[in-house]
Amino acid sequence: MESGRLEAFSDGVFAVAITLLALDLVVPGPGHGHLGKLLQEHLPSFAAFVVSFLTIGIIWVNHHTLFKNFAEIDRPLLFINLLLLFFVVCIPFATSTFAAYLPHDHFDASVATAIYAGVLEGMSIAFGLLFWWAIRHEHLKIALTRSAARAATIRFGIGNVAYTTAIGVAFVSPVATLVICGLVAVYYMFEQTPTRRAAVAGPE
Repeated sequence: MESGRLEAFSDGVFAVAITLLALDLVVPGPGHGHLGKLLQEHLPSFAAFVVSFLTIGIIWVNHHTLFKNFAEIDRPLLFINLLLLFFVVCIPFATSTFAAYLPHDHFDASVATAIYAGVLEGMSIAFGLLFWWAIRHEHLKIALTRSAARAATIRFGIGNVAYTTAIGVAFVSPVATLVICGLVAVYYMFEQTPTRRAAVAGPE
């Protein structure tokens, strides 16, 4: 299968998921109180939207960069990519659930937060599997040495550790979990896919 066809399908899924996030950004119209107070009451929804939007956007950027460096697409890669997309389309649901329960200081808020972080963890693991499979079966256009592949896998897998931590923290402080997820998104804004780093460093 050509990489372009897989990327086109994936881009469509990313676009739908990132659009669905905005559907929960609703503020009651006139007659329901002061606008400032209404906006304040919806701060959890806005914060969750920003984190989830950044996360999906950054996944899309790294997904594009990674697949641009694939020399071959085999059947297992298609299914691993589907697994990644499964978690991507779950993000809007997890975001809306998290935003709805976050203002409530009870166990349900922690469960909703753990679900949110768990979906991001699943997404992170699936993306890591894509990279691992590509290295394991030599599907990359740029060959990585064993030490370089190991270092890149560890560096790029930091998100898995952070999201796992966030799941546990959810039962202590849901807000802290959202902060952790936001920091992971910021980290991956600067942490490029290993193939991209190799391409940049290659000619030197």
